[in-house]
Amino acid sequence: TKNLAKTEQSAAQRSFDLAMASKADPKAKAKGKEPLCEIFPVKDVFPLFQDRKTKQLPLNDVPYVLRACGLTIYGEEEAKIKAEVEKVDGMGKPVSLSTLQDWMENNQASYTRTHEEAYNALWTLCQEGIIGEVKDKSQTIIIPHLRHLVSEVGDKIKPDTFDKVIKGDNTITSDAINLDDFINYLKK
Repeated sequence: TKNLAKTEQSAAQRSFDLAMASKADPKAKAKGKEPLCEIFPVKDVFPLFQDRKTKQLPLNDVPYVLRACGLTIYGEEEAKIKAEVEKVDGMGKPVSLSTLQDWMENNQASYTRTHEEAYNALWTLCQEGIIGEVKDKSQTIIIPHLRHLVSEVGDKIKPDTFDKVIKGDNTITSDAINLDDFINYLKK
């Protein structure tokens, strides 16, 4: 299964790269460069993760806080980000709110993914048959295929966590969803 996961991961990365190069679909361009998710200030999210006594954040929780702010951080980017904030507050030491605010001011644009980027990546994964299919110029995401991909490749999400997210508000009630509807679901 490790070879299958590596094959799927390289196919997913290749698909993402193809999508970025080809700008897959004009529907994605209609939304343009608007961020996929709302970006929240660090000062609103930091207290939810900080240590109650020290008012600081464990270094390993930095990527979680940034994701909760609305940034898209890939697994391979986590170490770089932690190293950057660690330089300010000390090696292996907890991170202060001011350090994370300064980092976000300087780097937020690099980790804010657009509607177009998300649409193109998912479109290509459907086109390649990894998470869905294309019929009559309509892209359909097959939920069990997406579940397998996110639970086996990259920043693995536990299958039951995936199920809670997908079935949580009853927006997705079947095993397939149109790509446009899925993007709108992600934006909630």
